[in-house]
Amino acid sequence: MARVLVGLPEFQGKIEKYKDRFDMVEIRPVDTSVPRPPTLRRWRKAVPPTFVFSVILPRVVGALAAGAELDTALASALGVAATLEARCIVLQTPPDVRPTAANRKKIADLFARIPPEGVVRAWEPSGIWEAEDVIATARAAGVLPIFDAARDDLPSGPIVYTRLRALGKSSSLSEASLQRVADALRGRREAFVIVEGRGGTRTRQALLTATARSRAELGDAGTVRPVIMPMTLKAEDEEQ
Repeated sequence: MARVLVGLPEFQGKIEKYKDRFDMVEIRPVDTSVPRPPTLRRWRKAVPPTFVFSVILPRVVGALAAGAELDTALASALGVAATLEARCIVLQTPPDVRPTAANRKKIADLFARIPPEGVVRAWEPSGIWEAEDVIATARAAGVLPIFDAARDDLPSGPIVYTRLRALGKSSSLSEASLQRVADALRGRREAFVIVEGRGGTRTRQALLTATARSRAELGDAGTVRPVIMPMTLKAEDEEQ
């Protein structure tokens, strides 16, 4: 049975109320204002152990331009991830990071700097990348590729990270789209679903209902594998 976790690209309201409506949230250190370690630890304590923090690496890291600025931003983001005991770490690359051999190597080299133990590492490209190239590059780096399950075919595997992207003002998914997502998640061990646009709470409930219906009608063909333990990276308390 898939463990489906649904959340938003950022907090809406206070964490104490947010955690009652969603299962995960994306945090963007460096690119947005992120509290200091004591508040981050309070966030972690305010949510259930199953709640997932997903850290999006800073834009300067996604640009893949080696140097001190990238190194500093990466270290800061990983420090936030460690303090939050983040379950996921995501690299987003901009359109000018094209599918060249040099960029594929840079992506692999970057993820080699992020310990894989206890954390789901994922990559979300933009621009002219073909799906097959995204999958091959992600597999070579040992990470998950991120697609929109409402529009794209997802690669096989026990874990999936998907972003349901908003399109203009009408960002609600149709029942058919929700069922498509539910079918794509069926058989997975774990699914991380980020909902863009409005109506996130309704989308979460509808998706969970559709996923349950999909399992009941078609059965759960997933292979159960050992659960990855929580992230064990330790962040040094900046205020000590």
